Amino acid sequence: MTHEGTATAMQSDALLAVRGLVSGYGRVETLHGVDIEVKAGEITAIIGPNGSGKSTLLKALAGLIPTWKGDVTFDGRDIAGISAHRLVGNGICVVPQGRVVFPGLTVEENLKLSAFSVRDSSIVKRRLEDAYELFPMLRERRASLAGSLSGGEQVLLSIAKVPMLQPKMLLIDEPSLGLSPKMMSLVYSKITELAEGGLTVLVVEQNVKKALEIAQTLIVIVLGEVRYIGSPEALQNDVDLGTLFLEGKL
Repeated sequence: MTHEGTATAMQSDALLAVRGLVSGYGRVETLHGVDIEVKAGEITAIIGPNGSGKSTLLKALAGLIPTWKGDVTFDGRDIAGISAHRLVGNGICVVPQGRVVFPGLTVEENLKLSAFSVRDSSIVKRRLEDAYELFPMLRERRASLAGSLSGGEQVLLSIAKVPMLQPKMLLIDEPSLGLSPKMMSLVYSKITELAEGGLTVLVVEQNVKKALEIAQTLIVIVLGEVRYIGSPEALQNDVDLGTLFLEGKL
């Protein structure tokens, strides 16, 4: 049963709307008719127990695995089943789980490569300066091989694709995975800064405390089904998260 915080009607400020999404791996269905909405200009976090389908949902939205059934609408356009590289042209930047960089290329080469769809070199140069302004630690390491960066620095480099591509929405999977508390705070401060500049963010996060801190809207997925959509405050006040995560009940 879905908590009453779940939206039941399409909202005028929803940038992304998903209806009846079914997906999985091989012949195994992992998502069982997921309905979610993501409001423009907000950070929306997806949380849930391990193996609940959080990353599967993001991968399906990102075009990394097939969409078996359902509708996915972004900014008024049907994007269900569109591959990840084509999503860039639709205004979506995808940062999958892990260190998504080219280790044998320099920091600057990685950034320039992320803007592969931009043909005007003057625009690429301007956006590169925007990326360095937001991520000054990357400017300092611009000539270093990406593989020589720390795990946290590689996450920042992955997120620095945003000013290079200037998308409307960022899909990012577990950016805090394996990071120290200090680096996790830095990564999320940059994500928040991007959101404050108008970027819409959908993030899968294993760290529930951090998700509660940074998100305007939370989505809870348990066993491939959405159990809650609403504000972090309402979730904390009305729901026993321990019971939800341990027993899958809401």
